[in-house]
Amino acid sequence: MLNNLDNKTLAVHLLRISFGINYFFHGVVRIPNLNKFVRGMQDTFADTLIPEILVTPLAYAIPFAELIIGLLLLLNKFTKETIIATFLLMNILVIGCCFAQKWDVVGLQTTYIGFLFLLLYFMNDTAKS
Repeated sequence: MLNNLDNKTLAVHLLRISFGINYFFHGVVRIPNLNKFVRGMQDTFADTLIPEILVTPLAYAIPFAELIIGLLLLLNKFTKETIIATFLLMNILVIGCCFAQKWDVVGLQTTYIGFLFLLLYFMNDTAKS
């Protein structure tokens, strides 16, 4: 099967799988410690302009969103829609980190966004494989 794939197609599938693993396990490890994760998010944004009434529900939702995104990427189901949802999640996280002035994290998140762009851009060429 691998011999039938050109390098570009294989690279896109491997990048999709790698992102799937990354997001899936972000969710897997956070969900059992959900309250601790939420408290950490609340503490991070306590001294920012973002009110806790926005931080708390988003903090509860993030691990589940990560788990679902990761699973869909791993299964290669609804991949285009999943990548678009991941862009949305990442941009929400960038906005939050800007408010918290966590510029190093914003840089890392922007790197994720760059790779998501590449995955989406090249995915269309390899969708039939």
